[in-house]
Amino acid sequence: MTPEELIAEEKELQEDRTIYPPFLVEEFRKGREEIRMEEKTGSSVAFEPTKITDFLQLIRTTWIISNKDYQERFWVRQELPMRGDTFSESTMTFEDTAEGILDPYVSIRMTKKQRAMLTQLFHLVEDYKNDRDTPCSRYGEKDEEIVNDPRWDKIRVYTKDVYQELIIEG
Repeated sequence: MTPEELIAEEKELQEDRTIYPPFLVEEFRKGREEIRMEEKTGSSVAFEPTKITDFLQLIRTTWIISNKDYQERFWVRQELPMRGDTFSESTMTFEDTAEGILDPYVSIRMTKKQRAMLTQLFHLVEDYKNDRDTPCSRYGEKDEEIVNDPRWDKIRVYTKDVYQELIIEG
């Protein structure tokens, strides 16, 4: 890597560290490194999937749904570098990812407990979004109301348990 690329990579890692838990930052770093190697060599890097790589997008969005500080910082105050992230964006990504993982024809290794918890969380998020009492926040305009909604707080608390269950190695 050139000195400029090293500086840019370190800046990206520093930004990631201010937002995400350490293991996610490390996975992001590995992913960017694999992309650079593929670009440089023209061939794919040998990929050795782990539970974390299988679930990385799901874990990231589950962590976001479980984290009130993140939601206040990026959904409500629209701080950089995550400006543009909203309740709708995060929950849509979560639902799309979870739906794919929960598909019975997709072979992602999960424990029965993880599958049951993820299924329940999927339905909780879906039901919350479809509830008439949930503020409509298509473009983030009502995200503060959602972040402070006691019903959303209950989902956030449950999501912390789901997140912890998903990151267990084994």
